[in-house]
Amino acid sequence: FGEEWLIERFGTMFVSTTEYLPEITLEPHKVEKTFLDESVLTEYDYYHPYMWYRKLSKEVVDMFRVGYDKTRNAITFPVYDEKHRLVMITARSVNTKMFWIPAGIQKPIYLLDYVIKNNITKVIVTEGQLDALTAWSYGFPAVATMGCPSDEHIKLLNSCGLRVIITMFDNDFAGENFARRLKKNIRDDIFLLHAKLPKGT
Repeated sequence: FGEEWLIERFGTMFVSTTEYLPEITLEPHKVEKTFLDESVLTEYDYYHPYMWYRKLSKEVVDMFRVGYDKTRNAITFPVYDEKHRLVMITARSVNTKMFWIPAGIQKPIYLLDYVIKNNITKVIVTEGQLDALTAWSYGFPAVATMGCPSDEHIKLLNSCGLRVIITMFDNDFAGENFARRLKKNIRDDIFLLHAKLPKGT
């Protein structure tokens, strides 16, 4: 009846079609994670005097596979997630303060995989990877957020068995903000201390 009514009033032909629209979902889009094969690290199996200039010990360099990229003249850092899957390789120039961090990849907490594996409950949390490695070279377990601690970083720090966290971010405005962010969001039963790195480190 409806089709006849429309033809009678609005034309001599009525075309009926069915359109199938894509399913609408309100769930956030999940990006498939990909991981690197550790064999890629052999490309950077070199020492460089800058490692020793930054007070890194050979034992720490070897333990965490710190390397050297001849192409970029930069120290390289393999970065694993908390399950020890190789996520990225970052780098720092030995001549300037230039850093290379792959874009579009969620940054894990650097060295947290080692802390979890070895049931370490007291760590220093730094901003930079070299700061964390220097702490290890002096015998103090450390991890690095590689910038501002994200919500995911805080979730991991709250759930990985830590009992004591010592924040040691850069001695600048950003570092102070990072320390306050952790102070506000770390669980109350985790003992949190704040220390400052000397300026210029």
